[in-house]
Amino acid sequence: MDKFTKYALLIMVAAVALMIISTYIGVFIYGGSMETKYIAIIENEAEELGLNFGHLVELGEEGEYIAFSAAGAITGFLMGYLIPPIFETKKTAKQNGGETNA
Repeated sequence: MDKFTKYALLIMVAAVALMIISTYIGVFIYGGSMETKYIAIIENEAEELGLNFGHLVELGEEGEYIAFSAAGAITGFLMGYLIPPIFETKKTAKQNGGETNA
């Protein structure tokens, strides 16, 4: 693993850990809610106007965690597959037996 990959991995792990810890502190220690004010305002206005408001697929709180985790994993795999050729150099292309992009 080269230096760039090590630093990128370290930064990503640190960023994810920071997001998880800050979410835990906000929700479980300070009693915050995962629902945004924007959605609450839309729901209230829809009720006042007599409109039906809902999601196309109702996942529930656990379902949202699973869906966003799956979307993140799929996006990570796609980006991991598509991005490396951008950073390919002549040296790595010769080692892999391919053509260079640069």
